[in-house]
Amino acid sequence: MNKYGLSALSVTGGILSGLAWTSWCSGLILLTALVPFLIIEDHIYENRSRFPGDAVFIYLLPGFLIFTLIAIGWIREIGIAVTAVVTICAAIMISVVWWGAHKVKTIAGSFAGYLSLIAFWLLLDFLCLHTAILSPWLNLGNGLAKDITFIQWYEYTGTSGGTLWVIISNLFLWFLFRSIKQKNRSAWILLLAWLLIIIVPFSASLLIFANLKSDKSDGYEVVVVQPNFDPYHEKYTIPFDVQLERSIKLAEKAASDSTAWIIMPETVVDDPVNEEMISENNYVSMLKKLNDKYPLAEIIAGMVTCVPDTPGKSQGCKAEQKQQDESCGTHFNSALNISSQRKIEIYHKSKLVPGFENIPVKGLFRFANRFMPVLGNANWSYGTQKNRAVFSGSGKYPLTAPVICYESVFGEFVTGYVKLGAEALFIITNDGWWKDTKGYRQHLSYASLRAIETRRPVVRCANTGVSCLINTLGQITEQTGWWESSVLKGIVFPQQRITSYVKYGDVILRSAAFISFFILLWTFLISRIRKKIKPPATWGC
Repeated sequence: MNKYGLSALSVTGGILSGLAWTSWCSGLILLTALVPFLIIEDHIYENRSRFPGDAVFIYLLPGFLIFTLIAIGWIREIGIAVTAVVTICAAIMISVVWWGAHKVKTIAGSFAGYLSLIAFWLLLDFLCLHTAILSPWLNLGNGLAKDITFIQWYEYTGTSGGTLWVIISNLFLWFLFRSIKQKNRSAWILLLAWLLIIIVPFSASLLIFANLKSDKSDGYEVVVVQPNFDPYHEKYTIPFDVQLERSIKLAEKAASDSTAWIIMPETVVDDPVNEEMISENNYVSMLKKLNDKYPLAEIIAGMVTCVPDTPGKSQGCKAEQKQQDESCGTHFNSALNISSQRKIEIYHKSKLVPGFENIPVKGLFRFANRFMPVLGNANWSYGTQKNRAVFSGSGKYPLTAPVICYESVFGEFVTGYVKLGAEALFIITNDGWWKDTKGYRQHLSYASLRAIETRRPVVRCANTGVSCLINTLGQITEQTGWWESSVLKGIVFPQQRITSYVKYGDVILRSAAFISFFILLWTFLISRIRKKIKPPATWGC
């Protein structure tokens, strides 16, 4: 096979993989999409004397770049430069995983090489979930988010189980093709093994889907407000009190005396509210008046809040002040819960969008601010809080989880709310930044994954859509349209069952991290030391 054939295979693999993140192709294509990359790696391995050491990286990189462009090319809506950096970096990291596995295979043999491919890819997933500058958006398990009928077992494994399933399926399919090409008699055994790899998870999921019973003894009315302010042309030009007033009027159209929760989207107010004087704030007072009309309801709304460094400072800081005045203190992307007892609970978003909410503003990396587009009212790093928190309100209703936007992409992170007693997940977000692209659709589909993993109903409130109600099977039962001012009213049935994934989290990823460390230690250190040590002389008879 010449370089053109290898390049064609790389392009094919990139296109097939990227299709999983589109709205018009099933994510199940991932179960076969990686085979072209495996063919490339194996060909270079079998002919390694004719290829340089970095050949696997060179030939796979274009394919993975195509994959990232198809999957997350919608980032272009906020800047071409940002898109280039994100997609190229993501493609490089995936290519490094394959190159590393190829190196292990060259040194320690095929079994160690393929095992390292599994372990290293899962390690990359782990790093993307736990490193602030990386993102788990492209973790392979997320690519199956549209196919909820076939991934109900995520309540045991989380999305890492999906990543593992995808890689193993592709490996066995590649073994089958290679066996057929070599006219090996064991081909039928590999065919049976591959079919079992596909059928067993399918069947398990269908059984769960058909038999899962949710507790519907207690239902609570929820009103979801979708004000629909264009974040590019309206959100930061229309006064925030006017925007909040529109949201309140939408809520009043649907709320009733039996409404338990009224939910408004992320940053419905992006004019920093001083937490030290929050009860006196005008925006909070407006929500309290709404609460007076519906005293049984609890109002959950997204706002930017701040804790000034100067005690007693009466107002929050504007964006232009924050850049120059460090006394403005720490700002937070927050969710507030206001109940009839005038109790105000605050939760601070703690998984921040790399480069936009989590920005290095001091020291060596301060220059990064100069190149990042400004999304919203400020170009600064927000503060976070160490632990999850749940909203209890007045105590009349079950505990709820205030999940803010990007946080809903992190499976194990969301289980933290459930461990604290949350019986329903409330996701507030503003997906209008991505306009009418795959971005908001992908984000919406990830909410279904959280419902499956935790077996909690999800209420999703988005500024521009799509707002919806999701049941414990991950099915969207009611929803609004995209880019429309609307209000959604429905019934939520809180749940108390604790899934295995909530108990144990990403045990697959933690195991992969340990295995990866052991493989690297053995392959590149211990085995080489052993080769240098000559065996001791033995006595003959």
